[in-house]
Amino acid sequence: MSQENVEIVRELYADPRGLISTASQRAAPEVEFDFTDLYPDKPVLKGVEEMRRFRETGPWSGSPIHMEPERFFDLDDERVLAFVRVSATGRDSGVEVELKSAIEFTIRDGLLVHFKVYRDRAEALEAAGLRE
Repeated sequence: MSQENVEIVRELYADPRGLISTASQRAAPEVEFDFTDLYPDKPVLKGVEEMRRFRETGPWSGSPIHMEPERFFDLDDERVLAFVRVSATGRDSGVEVELKSAIEFTIRDGLLVHFKVYRDRAEALEAAGLRE
């Protein structure tokens, strides 16, 4: 178990712009961002620059997004699971949307190497081996 990795994930959430800002120093050059559970037709994004482009041009481009971690699970030496409440406002519609999801972070040598979003928290717990 690695409390140090939990602290790294907390640090990433402390920056309102997250991994597309200065916190990107915490990401390995080959980091993978997996949003396929939310967007099945999108490939896994590779690198902070590709993630930045997705954020700037993807479905929520230009919309304010707030991510609030609610709970952390220290899974093993490399993985941390976070329950996250995501809220956003549609840029054009003004409609507010809230999603309670889970994100699995894989950290090696102090750097984020994999980021996977789960739409369903129970599914994330099962994938992490915390539910039968």
